[in-house]
This record gives sequence, C-alpha cells and structure tokens, in this order.
Amino acid sequence: MALTFFKTPKNKQYNYKPVYYDARKEALEKLENTAYSEAKEEKKEYEKALRERINMRWKRTQQKKAKSGARNRLLIILGALFLLTYLLFYL
Repeated sequence: MALTFFKTPKNKQYNYKPVYYDARKEALEKLENTAYSEAKEEKKEYEKALRERINMRWKRTQQKKAKSGARNRLLIILGALFLLTYLLFYL
C-alpha cells in the first residue's frame, strides 16, 4: 500500500447504451401503421354505408307494412259498411 498525498482522478463512467438503427425495419413499421390506419378508415366507411343500407331497407319495409296495414283497414271498413247497409235495407 503506497502512501499518496494527492488523489488521482478515477476514470469517468458513462451509462451509454448504443442504439441499433434499422432503416428497413422502420420503413416497414411505417407502412404497416399506414395500412392499418387505412384499413380502419375503410372499415368505418364500410360500416357507415352498411348502416345506411340497413336503415333504407328498414324504412322501405316499414312503409310497405304501413301501406298494407292501411289497405287492410280500408277493406275491413268497407266490408263492415257493406254488411251494415245490407242488414239495414234487406232485413
């Protein structure tokens, strides 16, 4: 053990961790992200168009049901009136 009057400085230590850069991998990830975002947008557009088609079809069937219901009601009323007039005049 040596006797020293002056302290010698220690080596500086760094916590540097090298980063590996892969341009091809980064470009591929960017393409995947854009593809996924485009797919999501297309899916949203498809769902929106599908909803509109379903709503239009539902409205069309509701209108058909309303028309047929009104037609049936009219026939029942006319039949009841015909029966009433028949009973009043011929009995």
